[in-house]
Amino acid sequence: MTGDDLTKDELLSRFLQLEQRVEELEQENKRKDEKIDQLQEQLDQKDERIEELETRLRKYENPHTPPSKRRSATDESPTAQDDEDDDVRTDGGTPGRNEGHDPEWRTVADPDEVVEVTCECCPECGEHFDESAGVSPRLVEEIPDPQPPEITQYNRHHYGCDSCGTQTVASHPDCPGEGQFGVNVIAQAALSRYDHRLPYRKIADRFDQLHGLELSGASAWHATERAARAGRCEYEQIRRQIQEAEIVHVDETGIKRDGDQAWIWTFRTDEHTLYAVRESRGSDVPAEVLGEDFAGTIVCDGWTAYPAFSSTLQRCWAHILREAEDAAEDYEDAKPIYRTLRQMYVGLQAWLETDPSTRERAQMHRSSQNGLRSLAERSVADEPVATLLGKIEGGIDHWLTFVGEPAVSPTNNAAENALREPVVLRKIIGTLRNDRGMFVHETLLSLLATWRQQGRNPYEELKRVVKSNEMVSRTHAVPAVEPSG
Repeated sequence: MTGDDLTKDELLSRFLQLEQRVEELEQENKRKDEKIDQLQEQLDQKDERIEELETRLRKYENPHTPPSKRRSATDESPTAQDDEDDDVRTDGGTPGRNEGHDPEWRTVADPDEVVEVTCECCPECGEHFDESAGVSPRLVEEIPDPQPPEITQYNRHHYGCDSCGTQTVASHPDCPGEGQFGVNVIAQAALSRYDHRLPYRKIADRFDQLHGLELSGASAWHATERAARAGRCEYEQIRRQIQEAEIVHVDETGIKRDGDQAWIWTFRTDEHTLYAVRESRGSDVPAEVLGEDFAGTIVCDGWTAYPAFSSTLQRCWAHILREAEDAAEDYEDAKPIYRTLRQMYVGLQAWLETDPSTRERAQMHRSSQNGLRSLAERSVADEPVATLLGKIEGGIDHWLTFVGEPAVSPTNNAAENALREPVVLRKIIGTLRNDRGMFVHETLLSLLATWRQQGRNPYEELKRVVKSNEMVSRTHAVPAVEPSG
């Protein structure tokens, strides 16, 4: 049938049908557009959420994050396989000794007392036993019940010299120069705060529960401050030892001082660790702590304060390798850079194990430095990769100090490890209130860390410095504002 054979009514009917179909298609397209808009909105929300999570993740997964803080669980690691296992380590390893390593057993001391545990008759039938058939010894270690405090009154006699008129007050080694708490209380309060990380009110509760000794949180703070003042002379001795060291690892991290930004610095050698809380992150801090005439080598990261203070540096390879690895994950141009840096680092470590001569070290230093310089001169298109190359070039004189100096470490892991304890305490206490809090914080952290490095008992050492140095330490001027517990 042709168009000419259709009647007007039929043509009109077909037109109306087409018009209705067009309207249906328009409605369907409108619904699809609305659906697309909804999906786009959901996608935008998901992108915002991903960006937020990536920002938070960069706190733990960025080039400047040390391995100890990285969340490195893999598909093969226990953290990926079993989320309910509370004993899984955060670094992807498993708890316990490594396979093939001999187990470690506790050393048990000889018994102070031997108790014979006997039985006269059978618990089942009541038959009397004639004699023992054998002995199954069991060593049990127990601590005695906490003892109540000993309260001693010291009647300190006064004397006047008839010859020169000098007034004298007799002293006793067990009588403190101030306050009503003895050496053991002061040492335990300080150790509870900086070793066991207890708030001052919890320290007071502990003394009350274990010993029936009533003191307030403020009293626990004052006892801790007395320990810090007593140990300040030893703190200064540690500083002098570090000033004379040939190699010092230095690092810093943020801390709050009455809510404002401050910094806790660490200076570490093989036998000493010193902390300094300052409101500055500049080169004036190492100049103050180490002295303007410091002649040793500083192992550090890339912070600008270090080259501003000294030209004898060893830049941390762990930092630059992490930055290069991070860039290689996102940019193709960074992959050969990371590969070259890693091969150079691993190769140098293996070569140094051959105990090369001084001349060989100097030759390797020049050769490796030329290799780094050639690497830094590469032309790249991506700005983050160019920034990485700029950092390599900027530290060209400081990456290879360890090649020429056998005692220098290529990484700053020692200083980063030393900052772990202050970081944990920072999460607990939040902020230091004032200068007195800064004084106590840096002093006790330094003493405890150094004593542990040297294999000394922190509690015995605290008692020693409190007992022997309290009279001297009272001459140190400290601010008169009391921090809160």
